[in-house]
Amino acid sequence: MKKVFFSVLTVGVIGMATLLFVKTYQGMAAKKQTEQQLQHLPSVALVGLDSTSFALHPNTKPIVIFYFDPHCEHCQNEANALKKQANAFENVTLLWLSTERLWVLREFEQKYGLQKTIPSLKIAHISPQDADKQFGFRTVPTILMYDTEGNLTKKYVGETKIEAILKHLHGCTIY
Repeated sequence: MKKVFFSVLTVGVIGMATLLFVKTYQGMAAKKQTEQQLQHLPSVALVGLDSTSFALHPNTKPIVIFYFDPHCEHCQNEANALKKQANAFENVTLLWLSTERLWVLREFEQKYGLQKTIPSLKIAHISPQDADKQFGFRTVPTILMYDTEGNLTKKYVGETKIEAILKHLHGCTIY
């Protein structure tokens, strides 16, 4: 009876270890695939505050994507800091993307007035599936910077000083 018990226990432990290894490997492979996808601006459907859909694609200006949550204090700090340096972003397309509902995003815009202050800025809803699969967003704020050809030039995770973003824009060939 003891031999059967230990045999079953051994098989169970080996099975659990194998399952854990497989799940870990799959997670790492998915993360690597997302990081590779991020190297070029994904084509993603977005919905603007006016409820119109539009696609994300490279254009004649560098693109800076802010993934944010309207309730995030760090994101709110980023919004206030960005407004103070609005003129510095006139040659850049700024996209503030969130998985929040449109009415919440509209309230955020009413409070911070980013689209009113910065003509090149657009706040939009991105589906949680696209936020995860296309960008691998996990943390707010996350900032992705793309050149005019849609190549990723910089990624910031967490609250980032606007000066650092501007320094990167001016220091790179993307600006």
